[in-house]
Amino acid sequence: MKAAKQTDMIDQRLADLEEIHAHVSNIDKRIAKQVKGDILKLKAGHSAEKSAAYLLDKLFQESDRSILLHDLRLDLDGDIAQIDHLSINRYGFVKLYETKSFSTGIKIDDDGVFWRWDDYAKRYIEIPSPILQSQRHEVTLKNALNAIGYEPLHFSHYVLVDYKAKLIKPKERKFDNVCRPDRLEEVWKKEEEKPLNLRDLSAGLKGVGRLFSGKALTPEKLQEYGDKLAKMHSVLQMDVWSRYGLEKPENALAVESKEVSADKKVYKKTPFLQKPTGENTQLSERLSSSKAARRLKLSTLDFLTKAESFGLVLKEGDAYVATEKAQKHGVENKIFRNIPYVSWPVPIIDKIGATLTTEKDVSE
Repeated sequence: MKAAKQTDMIDQRLADLEEIHAHVSNIDKRIAKQVKGDILKLKAGHSAEKSAAYLLDKLFQESDRSILLHDLRLDLDGDIAQIDHLSINRYGFVKLYETKSFSTGIKIDDDGVFWRWDDYAKRYIEIPSPILQSQRHEVTLKNALNAIGYEPLHFSHYVLVDYKAKLIKPKERKFDNVCRPDRLEEVWKKEEEKPLNLRDLSAGLKGVGRLFSGKALTPEKLQEYGDKLAKMHSVLQMDVWSRYGLEKPENALAVESKEVSADKKVYKKTPFLQKPTGENTQLSERLSSSKAARRLKLSTLDFLTKAESFGLVLKEGDAYVATEKAQKHGVENKIFRNIPYVSWPVPIIDKIGATLTTEKDVSE
């Protein structure tokens, strides 16, 4: 079957990044280096996804039992899942495919920890497990599938490593689900030969039951579910300039908050941060990012992601640092026991929290 959704184009994102790079090249070498790295990562990631999508399309195009979707982003009331590729079949079996394209390679140790080689530091650096990352998407995807009427029985997770990246795995037959895209058929055959655990066996029996009871989906119904899921795709909206703490020269953009009156929804445009004056510059009460996140009842990553969308922090390597824009408003870069962290004035934290509250109120 033809894929219900193809990979999104990156032309506009790439053009924005190249414009920013040209703007800062002679102004801020640090930001220019970061933008250049992001351009290379965007190109490499997109190339790996397109390559994997091409091979997956080849595998599934002759089948009327499964339908593919590429580059699906789900946003269910703030519950977000970004899925590189996925397939759903007639019997309720769902497969998720995470694409990785580290040019220096990926290593998996005996404990299942993922590492990437850092050419600069000349050592392996631990990275978040793409398998666990895919499994976290499972909950959001399951809710989306239930919403369109598709009843999933079982989820499987695979990591597709680009050909340009070196792949090192334990010698024992572990992590077969981490492989090159063209080895998927071989991996599926190995899975069929393995003894099933009780959970997988139960799902398999239910799938067979759907087949013989006539409850398996027709190709037309499967296509319908694929199209419905594709319509749930949510395009990520981001002011790329503010991500680096910059304002677009020809159209300076201020992050806006929405104020809601008690009687009716009235929107008032106000700058998210106003330049502090007088005693406001004495921002004495400060919290780390983790404590700031707890104050707002968020995970640390969600808090930093929100701050990044406002142009207040920028990711450098494995750490976040405060941008020049943030530092003008009292946010500081600190180091404790050789570990960098961001120190936040409480008023700035509360301003971030206020945007979360008003956005929630407006959507109700």
